[in-house]
Amino acid sequence: MQVGVTPEETAVLIRWKKRPDNHVLVQMKAEAILYASRGVDVGIIAEMVERAERTVQEWPADWQTTRMCSVPAGHAGNRDAAELARARKQELETILAQPPSQAGSRAGFWDVPAIRDAVKILFDVEHQSDSSYQLLLRPCGPSLELPDPFDKHRNEKATTRRMTEVKTQVKALLDAGWEVYTADEARPEHEAETRRMWLPKGQRTKLSVDRKKTSQSFFGALSLTSKKVKLYPIEGNQNTEQTILSLDRLQRETEAEKIAVVLDNARFHHAKALTALHEPGRLLERITPIHPPPYAPDHNPAEHVRNTAKNNTANIQHETPEETLGASASYIASRTFDYDFEHLPPRETRNDFVS
Repeated sequence: MQVGVTPEETAVLIRWKKRPDNHVLVQMKAEAILYASRGVDVGIIAEMVERAERTVQEWPADWQTTRMCSVPAGHAGNRDAAELARARKQELETILAQPPSQAGSRAGFWDVPAIRDAVKILFDVEHQSDSSYQLLLRPCGPSLELPDPFDKHRNEKATTRRMTEVKTQVKALLDAGWEVYTADEARPEHEAETRRMWLPKGQRTKLSVDRKKTSQSFFGALSLTSKKVKLYPIEGNQNTEQTILSLDRLQRETEAEKIAVVLDNARFHHAKALTALHEPGRLLERITPIHPPPYAPDHNPAEHVRNTAKNNTANIQHETPEETLGASASYIASRTFDYDFEHLPPRETRNDFVS
């Protein structure tokens, strides 16, 4: 049975497997779940952890039901964390919904040190390992992911004011018969992971991991009239030269005489070599650039196209870089995306540790 394991859960399971003070059965379960997440046959897992195959079959099933609580439950080392999470679930949910300072911790975000202080103050319980405190988060709803970075340079009032101007300008251009695109560069990656295992008689399993990454940049332009995306591969790095080539190709493939393209505030989008080409008689004279406010990618419809494609293709395994990159490009090019400045999908944030 193959089970799903998040990167955060993988990190905790690896620590549990390596901790010498953990109960041996906790180490075995953690190792078995890690192998099961890679699709290793149950018989092989049973042989590696030296347990009966029937016993090992129960561990992935328990994982599917209670996730990380199934590994330490009932065993020394992390039993207290699992029991506390069950007994104090309602209290912890209430506590984690408040700023850490209200629970007696001198912190602005919920992280391991802040939770350690709160648990010690409120329940008079103290755990030895960080993984025990991370385990407390799972029954209360939060994940183990870090919060979204917030940019201190972003001015919300200025962002709102500028977006009102952009929306007004775009609406006027569309009413006048212009073709309006919102553009963005993306760089999907293909990561290959090769694992080799040796099982020397009388010794622990040896595991070798080899990872390789391949990526390809694309320039994507979402039409606000057809809702289709024109996608152009970028040779090498994202820079002014590649932007010029993409915009030139975009205007040659657009029937409308007047074109507006909303570009973010990347430095190479403001280079003189590019901006000068929009003047009358120059290469990109048909294109009028529009720049949204800085530090506000969530207001760009093209950015949401990229996020949607990533969410729907990132977890699908492909054998070659060509298949991975082709799947991402095909997903975008074969669909319509009903996004514009007035209709954007809800922004997905990761603020589990933020009060």
